[in-house]
Amino acid sequence: MLAKMLRHLRRRFIDGPRGFGHPVPAAAFDAEYRSGHWQLLDSPDEQARYAALAALIRAQHRRPRLLDAGCGSGRLATLFKPGELAAYHGVDLSPEAIRVAQESALPDAHFQQVDLETWRPTGPYDVIVANEVIGYFYDPAATLRGLARALAPGGVLVVSLYRWDNAPAIWRRLGGFFTTGQAITTTNGGGDKTWDIRILLPLTLGGAPRP
Repeated sequence: MLAKMLRHLRRRFIDGPRGFGHPVPAAAFDAEYRSGHWQLLDSPDEQARYAALAALIRAQHRRPRLLDAGCGSGRLATLFKPGELAAYHGVDLSPEAIRVAQESALPDAHFQQVDLETWRPTGPYDVIVANEVIGYFYDPAATLRGLARALAPGGVLVVSLYRWDNAPAIWRRLGGFFTTGQAITTTNGGGDKTWDIRILLPLTLGGAPRP
């Protein structure tokens, strides 16, 4: 009990303000997928965010090689028609999420169970999407920097983050390693949920955008 309380206090008063996230075990996600909890991603409340993500991806590249980092049940992949993407690679921590995704997405989509905090893709990818997942990374900036190494020249990260209590600190931390190419905000139908979606470009050591 004491250890659990200390972990909570560390997240709340040390890691949170520094822009770190809150990791969740794969088993917890598996249980939520089996219970049907994540079916909420198919609800009308989520449609505006997914539509905005798809529009940004299409605007960045005519036919991208896409890495969906934290793909969940593959909801994003279903928004693209066959042939619209040069390649789709969805990865997620949860084996149960990957099982669901394989049943419903594009026939040529490739799904893989990985731990994004340690896995490093080879790429190259024109677009890497991190959709509502960086809040689960202990160090969002380090994980995104690792993923960004697999970007093709001119490639971009598309990051969506729900406006919760730790979100401003995470964006500030990311600002030390990425520059924002475009930023939009989307809300659900009731107006009580807000997401920030940003196009991020990795910075070189000199502070200039990566070519």
